[in-house]
Amino acid sequence: MNFPNYEALDTLDRAGAFGLLCSARLLAVAALGDFPCAGDLGALVRAWGECADIAPQVVSLTRYSARFPYRDDVESPNYYRSLSVDLALMSIDFEQEQPAARARRLMFMATQAWGNLDDIVSSRGLGPGEFCKREMESQARDISSISSGSEVRPAYLACLAHYREEYQERALYFGRVASLLSWS
Repeated sequence: MNFPNYEALDTLDRAGAFGLLCSARLLAVAALGDFPCAGDLGALVRAWGECADIAPQVVSLTRYSARFPYRDDVESPNYYRSLSVDLALMSIDFEQEQPAARARRLMFMATQAWGNLDDIVSSRGLGPGEFCKREMESQARDISSISSGSEVRPAYLACLAHYREEYQERALYFGRVASLLSWS
């Protein structure tokens, strides 16, 4: 398996944009059922790209993350909800970690989530489950777009617009998966 070239994400903005796009794609799954801060997560993803104030969303998402910490039950909707929030929060908070190292961690977290969904889909006989492959292809496109120019945010917004077009398709598909898993 060839991993996307995360080392090209050598600035805070590039690595942050990458992680937020990973979070935005996972939101199609996380937003199923009762996800109280889906709107805040979507607003953060948009506001960051527009250089708008993200402080209100960060406060809301941090509270959510504290109340619903990262879980390991991959058949629970809370796993995808907490992971999508954590991906977003990690994307904008770099502390001491180098940007490429953070991007690598975000890449593996997102890829693992989609791999888990593939396993669920294939174990339920709903198809071959190729979402992990699609995620890796999306990540490679993101990295290419984000790192190709000096302006990160316009490239980020273009990627985000592309994923919004796919959002409905993913949400409908995972809505069927969610009904089989009795996610509410």
